[in-house]
Amino acid sequence: MQKLRAAVIGCGAFARAEHLPNCDRSEKIELVSCCSRSEANRSYVEEHYAVERTTPDAEEVFAAPDIDLVILSVPHDVHLDLMLRAIESGKHVMCEKPMTMSVEDSYRVVKAVKDAGVKLCVDYNRRFSPSMRYLKERYRAHRANPVRGEGQFIEAPDRPMLPEEEATMLMVRIQDESSTYRPVHLDYKTGGGQIIGETCHWLDLACWLLEEEPCQLYASGSARLSHIITLDFPSGAHACIFFGVGGTFRYPKELYEICDHAALFRNLCFVETEVFGSSEPEIRKFPLQFDELPEIGTEGGLSGYVTKLNERARIHAESGGKQWPALAPDKGHFDLLEAFAEAILGDAPSPISERDGARATYLSLRAIESIRLGAPVPINHEDMNFFVN
Repeated sequence: MQKLRAAVIGCGAFARAEHLPNCDRSEKIELVSCCSRSEANRSYVEEHYAVERTTPDAEEVFAAPDIDLVILSVPHDVHLDLMLRAIESGKHVMCEKPMTMSVEDSYRVVKAVKDAGVKLCVDYNRRFSPSMRYLKERYRAHRANPVRGEGQFIEAPDRPMLPEEEATMLMVRIQDESSTYRPVHLDYKTGGGQIIGETCHWLDLACWLLEEEPCQLYASGSARLSHIITLDFPSGAHACIFFGVGGTFRYPKELYEICDHAALFRNLCFVETEVFGSSEPEIRKFPLQFDELPEIGTEGGLSGYVTKLNERARIHAESGGKQWPALAPDKGHFDLLEAFAEAILGDAPSPISERDGARATYLSLRAIESIRLGAPVPINHEDMNFFVN
């Protein structure tokens, strides 16, 4: 089987948690080179992975004729330069979110990809989580052919449906623990705060779930930390993203709920998807991607995951902060990497392209602008879907 020869640039915590083990696991990718300015990170890679070479100099990666794919896992403010260098050297690129931090930089990336004829994928991985894909499948099937489950109470059966009753409502609740935020993420220049650095995930996901782009956005709170963003869509659908940093890692981070035509579709942090209303209640559980506490919470789903999280907290406390067992729901990182590898090998469109990356950056910036103005802002589709010659 043909394999892509890949290099990872940036071998810190996230690369260790996802990119390195996912490349090692893949049958479509051969990890041959890793680049980090940190000698400790290079030593870690050499100890744990059978790579051909490591280097502190990214230029060595770009100059290597045997590298097909570059995976960038670096701070936000250096995405652009490394992406452009990789693209100009003829490499395909997988980049962490956000792709860029300005519309102007997004244009440069889109233009460079087009001119070089390579493929780029932005790691908006949640689209490829098995549980999220199942949620969308069930929701879209119901929306295409709404079925009211038996036993539904109907007050006025002859009343006509109002237009608002045809619209989907999406709620995304994120409860996060800000003590884990690194200064590089909060710095205006290097990270840009949580909207540009994190909420871009859910702005992208809302467009993917609803299969349309918003026409208006309103945000309040802090562009740096906690905030609420409401998106209005041309179909009448609405999405609300609630991001709070005062939460706890002793409970799962993400909750998704979709209301549509007398049915409720829920995703509980990628470990459980529930469907109510269209038929008898359906609860489907999904395994974790990484689980170093397999003997705890064996019932799985939300309940099992909560049990594992609280056991990890106990272990962490009793070890004086030295132990932190790996627990990670399947957010789609591996499946997205595989899909991108297949797109490169089969010369198919990228699963999450530079255009998707540009849209998420633009929506993030509009949310920040709405907070600054204290008012709703329109979505200008010429800025989001700009023309590139």
